[in-house]
Amino acid sequence: MFVAYCAVCDRRTLLGVDEIDWVENLTRGVLSVSGRCPRGHEVVILTGDAFTPHRDPRYFGPAPRIWTKPLNRMRSWLRIRFQLSRDLPGPFYRF
Repeated sequence: MFVAYCAVCDRRTLLGVDEIDWVENLTRGVLSVSGRCPRGHEVVILTGDAFTPHRDPRYFGPAPRIWTKPLNRMRSWLRIRFQLSRDLPGPFYRF
């Protein structure tokens, strides 16, 4: 089964085995699946190993501890100095 977008109908549909007309191997790792949407319009889907998501080469992992350690120290220092009090001041109490 494939999820296909029909440009004529302007919606996505699910293509089962009965709606698929042709499967063709274009190049290494790329398959072309031709079929028809439920209303009879022709739909082509490109799929295969070339379309599987791969790791982003620009992502280098989490930040090193060299950067996070000073930030954690500053955060804890600010938390101690500017501790929020959730108690109401005396004039707001009713006795």
